[in-house]
Amino acid sequence: MSANSEEIAALPVRAPAAPLTWQGRARALYELGKPNLSLLVVVTSVLGYYLAAQGGPFDWAQLIYLATGTALTAAGACGLNMYLERDLDARMFRTRGRPIPSGRVAPDQALAFAVVLFVWGWLQLLVFCGWYPALLSALTAGIYAFVYTPSKRWGPVSIWIGAIPGAIPPVMGWTTVTGELGAGGLALFAILATWQFPHFLSLAYMYQEDYARAGFRFLPEGDEEGKKTGLQIALGCVVLLLVSLAPTALGLAGQVYLVGAVVAGLGFLWAGIRVAQRCTLQRARGAFFASITYLPALLALLVLDRLLS
Repeated sequence: MSANSEEIAALPVRAPAAPLTWQGRARALYELGKPNLSLLVVVTSVLGYYLAAQGGPFDWAQLIYLATGTALTAAGACGLNMYLERDLDARMFRTRGRPIPSGRVAPDQALAFAVVLFVWGWLQLLVFCGWYPALLSALTAGIYAFVYTPSKRWGPVSIWIGAIPGAIPPVMGWTTVTGELGAGGLALFAILATWQFPHFLSLAYMYQEDYARAGFRFLPEGDEEGKKTGLQIALGCVVLLLVSLAPTALGLAGQVYLVGAVVAGLGFLWAGIRVAQRCTLQRARGAFFASITYLPALLALLVLDRLLS
C-alpha cells in the first residue's frame, strides 16, 4: 500500500495548548531520548558485562559507569535522530506527537540537549570503561544517526544497516570486561542483529501506510500482498533460532538456557510461519508481539542459566 500525494504532505506541527510547566519540559526531554529503546540498550550492555565476567566478582563501580554512560550516549543518539527526522516525524501519525514535531521542544534545544548527553556519556565510558566501549558507542551513534536515519528512504537495505547499531551494546559490555571482542561478544552481537529482522519487518508491515507518508521504504518492492515480507520474517526466525544456540556452543550458557532458547525460538518461529502462510495485519502484529516477548525471555534465560550453574 502507498500513500497518495495529499497524505505525503507534512501534517501541521502542533504547538502546546499552553506553556509547558517544568514537569512538562522535563517529560519532553525525557521522551527525546526514546526511553524504551535506551533501556534495551542499557540492559543488553549490562548483560554483555555480566556474561563476560563469567560469574566472578564484579567491579560494581565500573558496571554503574557502564550502565549510566550507555544510557546517556543512547539517549543522546536517539535525540539526535529525532532532531534529524523532525520534519519526517511530523508527517506520520505515530510520531507527530514526539517532542519536536509536537512543539514541546525547539529543534535547537533538542540538538544541544542530545549533544550534551552524548558527550557526557562518551567521556564517562572512555575514562571508566576503556577506549573500546567508548569507540563502540561512537560507532553506534554514528551509524544510527548519520547512516541508518537517511537509509530509511533508500529501501529495505536500511534494516540491514539498522541491525548494526542495535546489536553493538552487548559488545560494549563484553569489551569493558575483556578488552577485546571475543567469540562471546560476537555471539551476542549476532543474536541481537538477527532478532531485529523479523521484529522490524513485522513492525514495518503494520505501519507501512504511515511510513509511506515520510517516504520510508522498508518492505520489498511490489509486495502488496506481503508474501515476500512474510517469507523474510519466517526465515529470520529460523536463522535466529540457530544463532541463539551459540552461547551454549561457546560455553557461555548451559542446558537450562539451551532448552529455553529452543522452546522460545520455536514459539517465535510459529508466529513467523503464520505470517509466511498469509501475511495479514493481525498476523504481522502477532509476530511483532512474539518478538518483543522473545528477546526479554532469551536474555532472562542467559542470566538464569548463569545463576543456576
